[in-house]
Amino acid sequence: MTVGKYRTSGKHLKTLAFAALLACSIAISTASAELKVDFDGGDNTAWALTNSSGEAPAILSGGPTGSFLRLANLTGSINNSIALDENPTVTGPAPNGKQLTFDFRMSDNEANANAGGCCNSAADGMGIGYFATPLYGASGALNPAAADGASPWERPVFAGAAVVGLDVFEDIDVVSLNAFGGVLAEVDVRPLGLDLNNGVFHRGIFTVLPDPADSTKSLWSVDIIEDVNGANPVLHNVISDLPTTVDLNGLPLNRVIAGARTGGAFLNADLDNVSVRFVPEPSGLMPLLIGMAGVSSLLRRSVRRGPVSN
Repeated sequence: MTVGKYRTSGKHLKTLAFAALLACSIAISTASAELKVDFDGGDNTAWALTNSSGEAPAILSGGPTGSFLRLANLTGSINNSIALDENPTVTGPAPNGKQLTFDFRMSDNEANANAGGCCNSAADGMGIGYFATPLYGASGALNPAAADGASPWERPVFAGAAVVGLDVFEDIDVVSLNAFGGVLAEVDVRPLGLDLNNGVFHRGIFTVLPDPADSTKSLWSVDIIEDVNGANPVLHNVISDLPTTVDLNGLPLNRVIAGARTGGAFLNADLDNVSVRFVPEPSGLMPLLIGMAGVSSLLRRSVRRGPVSN
């Protein structure tokens, strides 16, 4: 099965809804994106930065798609966040499913060493996800990781939140999916050939879909498009269709929050092109699928899958 520019085997893409949304994730400016923050003046959702420790986050120019947010830089003891306001078009129940996409970039071990960081490894990492507004508020600046040292952004375990973590310390490449105050799954992505902190932008895709076998459950997945702005991007299925006891009809109101952290070892941690969209009704898929047809042969690369431990 071919989805947009990316060839996949089809096992993970159980529904046409996911296929269409994955194609849309190639272009963040697609009209189907209900929430959009690109730091280039096209944001449709308000956001606020928090500098809890170390150097403050900053919007920088010169990225491959324009401006981007640097959440952490090559200095020590940073803990920063960006909190997006609740967007009324993509909050609460999502009976057909929901998808968060985000571009991230982290610098490598050599950059850490050149900046005087310790430990022969860049550190620490970053995370992003949904935070229930009854617990975290619907608007304004917030860095939940600053209040809970047990939940650093690279291993983001929070009550009332569903968060993807990207951990590169100590010289590792681990993606985790965290919810309900615990770890649902974590995957070492090196066997996939994926380097999380090689200094190029990758696109993370966090998707929840209804479980066709049980209406009280949902299927959660994390995919990464490696080198999303490059000539040969590769789609990696990192966590595929993980069953969870979450009824999408009962999702709480929520907002997106992301953050990054350094310690005695450092990294640049950049974020761009954040988008959230609901999966459309089946009748709304056809225009998206038609749009996919024109780009379906641009890339001849196979999907790579990661083992899940939980």
